[in-house]
Amino acid sequence: MNSNLKWWQKFFKGTWQHVQPLVHTPEQNQKEADFIEDVLNVKLPAEILDVPCGEGRLTIELASRGYKMSGVDINENFLKEAKEKTERRGLDIIWHHGDMRKIPWENKFNAAFCMWGSFGYLDDEGDTEFIKAVSRSLKRSGVFLLDILVAETLFPKYRPKGWNKIGDIIVLEDRIWDHITGRIEVDWTFIRQKNQSTYHSSIRIYTYKEVINLLRQNGFEHFVAFGSLSKDAFQFGAQRLFITARRI
Repeated sequence: MNSNLKWWQKFFKGTWQHVQPLVHTPEQNQKEADFIEDVLNVKLPAEILDVPCGEGRLTIELASRGYKMSGVDINENFLKEAKEKTERRGLDIIWHHGDMRKIPWENKFNAAFCMWGSFGYLDDEGDTEFIKAVSRSLKRSGVFLLDILVAETLFPKYRPKGWNKIGDIIVLEDRIWDHITGRIEVDWTFIRQKNQSTYHSSIRIYTYKEVINLLRQNGFEHFVAFGSLSKDAFQFGAQRLFITARRI
């Protein structure tokens, strides 16, 4: 993989580690877990995979509801935090440190999910390897939930610049749409008191049709698409694409 596409190796070990807990409040985690539980529609105590799992915010919430959870992430800092939270709450969760393209299980899970736009970080070959790895990890008829920003959700609200204040951190975004690579390139500047740091992200933006084709070519069918956590129908201009697919 092109070294420029390995931006995530630095990004999630930088200032973002302080921003992320402020974005994902306990209330937001519960709302997303409610949605996941609803659309996956698997019976307790189903085995569910969260990949990539980050600091385990959704893995832990679903484990507390009785599901047998496993999480995979390449960021050892996030996994350390996840394990500490798991111990404090007395939960039994399997945490695996590794690449999302190399999920170490086959035919194990009743369901899997990839939430909060963690798909598209890799190049096209890497994204395909990830979908194949998820497919292998699922039992036959296992369901996969993918949360993704696609062209139909990005372009209606695209702006070259943006800013937000999260806690005491000001977040500036300088965005460039690269129509040749199909990626959105963003320079993120984090300002906290007198400290300032800048990181880069690069995310592949697929169309709805491309997502469907990628899933279908790698062992999935029976697609159901939503445009929000409220289960609104997906359409041009929707908040995001939440799509479920079943392994055939």
